[in-house]
Amino acid sequence: MFSRNERETRFARIRQILIEDKFKAMLLIGDGNISYGMCGDFRYYTNSRVIFYRQVAVVFPDSDPVHFAQSDISRQAAARWSFVTDCRTSPNLLAGITDLLKERGVTRGRVGVNFEMLPAAWHIQINHELPQVELVETHERIMGIRFQRSTEEANIYRHGAALGDGGFEAALRVIKPGVTDYEIVAEIEHYARRHGAEEHFTLIASGKFTLGGENRMPLVYAPTGRRIEMGDSVMMEITPRFEGYWTQLVRTVNVGKNNRDLSKLHEVCRGAIERGLEEFQQGKMIKDVAVGMQNYASSRGYLLKLPLGHLCGIDLVEDRVTPENDFVLTPGTAVIIHPTVCTLNGKNSFFWGETYLLTESGYDRLHRATDELLTL
Repeated sequence: MFSRNERETRFARIRQILIEDKFKAMLLIGDGNISYGMCGDFRYYTNSRVIFYRQVAVVFPDSDPVHFAQSDISRQAAARWSFVTDCRTSPNLLAGITDLLKERGVTRGRVGVNFEMLPAAWHIQINHELPQVELVETHERIMGIRFQRSTEEANIYRHGAALGDGGFEAALRVIKPGVTDYEIVAEIEHYARRHGAEEHFTLIASGKFTLGGENRMPLVYAPTGRRIEMGDSVMMEITPRFEGYWTQLVRTVNVGKNNRDLSKLHEVCRGAIERGLEEFQQGKMIKDVAVGMQNYASSRGYLLKLPLGHLCGIDLVEDRVTPENDFVLTPGTAVIIHPTVCTLNGKNSFFWGETYLLTESGYDRLHRATDELLTL
């Protein structure tokens, strides 16, 4: 999906960090987990997907990078897709890394790492084999350039959002009494996979709801074998990953009959999103969006549970939407806005939302799914 120009831009940005911070090398460690910003540094640089265990890119300021995988299966995949052309198999990744550093003359000086991704055993061994090498944290510096979204990245977000919309439509076709959470999620993910999602993160909750009563919707979680009943509501967090980038659609539907209590919370939730979007502008801060949503909910006699959403990209959560976040919004920033509306006693809650992309002229609501609280 990416052009040669996109690759060279990413290489140049990382090289600039190496030169400015006087690094002799940088270790970018990749993992296959859904993460809070940490796994994406590797993917950003290599554009290579980690199927299992770890992979590592070793980057130098004045010589070619090397991409290490533990198995030949992973190495062959990396050779096909990675931006890095020198892809090697190393059953012992740490041995491959330290041998390469010695081969390139990096036996002293500063080496950049992400300490949250660096295993403690690796840290100890590097200190033992290369005692004059100083390991230095680099993740925040890399996040600074990851947030500089390109037009190519924006196009991938748009495609991913369409997968979420299609998954929601697929769910609507099967939700009825007797169907299990598993079956609903299977339809959502089948649609996304069939149309190109590399993976999918789906949470779901179902049950009956009365405002102020004993029936409270459970928090969304991994699917179970629970069967939908007449009068239930079904809440879905639909999150496909397309070409490395996450988008998310959060929707609830009623089964068999309208739920007026949920409709009240839905109205407040949509109103809060609309108020927050008034602040979703170039040069504003994330906290402006969050405070706008909080003020609206408060004016209606409700609370909002934090966080109110999250910035998304190569990692599902790259930053949080909170009243304390002074991240400055720039074109290309993608944000999943899904405030959770709570009653003042905190006993009842409801959340709803979708992905938005900031542009030079305003913002795009990436999803086309209805804002209506549907009754099937």
